[in-house]
Amino acid sequence: MAKGKKRREKVLITGGLGFIFSHVTEHLVKSGYDVAVIDNCSTGSHAEIVDGSFKFYKEDFAEKGAWKRVVELKPDYLIHAAGITDVDYSIKHPEETFINNVMCNLNAFEAARKLKNIKKLVYVSTDEVYGECEHRKHEGEIIFPRNPYSCTRAIGSLMRYAFDNTYKEIFDKTAETRKCNIFGPRQDTRKIMPQIIASLKGTHSIPLQNKGEGYREYLYVKNIPPLMELVMKKGWRTYNITNGEGFTVKELIAKTESLTGKKVKTHPSTRPGHDSAYRMDNTRIVTELGWKPLYSFEEGLREYLELEGIPVVE
Repeated sequence: MAKGKKRREKVLITGGLGFIFSHVTEHLVKSGYDVAVIDNCSTGSHAEIVDGSFKFYKEDFAEKGAWKRVVELKPDYLIHAAGITDVDYSIKHPEETFINNVMCNLNAFEAARKLKNIKKLVYVSTDEVYGECEHRKHEGEIIFPRNPYSCTRAIGSLMRYAFDNTYKEIFDKTAETRKCNIFGPRQDTRKIMPQIIASLKGTHSIPLQNKGEGYREYLYVKNIPPLMELVMKKGWRTYNITNGEGFTVKELIAKTESLTGKKVKTHPSTRPGHDSAYRMDNTRIVTELGWKPLYSFEEGLREYLELEGIPVVE
């Protein structure tokens, strides 16, 4: 390092080419961090963002001993987002999902406790760990996952508590985010918003699970990069990530039809283990960390539709 030149803080992101975290990777690079990404380039990865502005390692973070790469790179911050995230896939392939996601979690926490100077490990989880939400869940409530995918994320939540409590090297150096449904550019085509986009563009029919009564909260993806940086720098416990804007699938479709003047095609479907509602309280991240979303749901939806070449008429 040249004399007098300030050392850039290092951030390593597992799963940093995925839908959400490809945006986080680009944001942190632009913000001046020395960024490295470990990603196996599986379904949903966006290798097109690999442009030399960050270090990239095409590796499977679920492999035994994958933590060694992290220790070798000596990051100041570790954001762990790698893993299988598709609920339907986890229902069809529970053994693969458990082995993959739990090993990814173990490698992240093992790496963190072996890094002498780590400043923060941020574990990325989901609102689904709460299970059925009859009211807005806050971070101190019991987690009760009800499908294989969310169970693997809940295991990571418990691992964070256990490692933080057991190993003095990372005591009070971990944080966790539990995100609502994120939508926007680069999202996997199996998810609801890209399916709505596909239907608006052509003849695709959306499987309407449980009559479209499932309620979810939605947040535009461009809200996430600065939020993750905020948690990385200032967070120290669990944070629900939502702006409290929720809809049933039928309401989401109706909202999109109203904005575009087009009809969305659907057909009846069912999913085993389907929770009827996820809803969270965001008081902690708003009051403790001062988080404010850059985009409301409608602002994000309008931008997303326009980016996809679908005119907004309302």
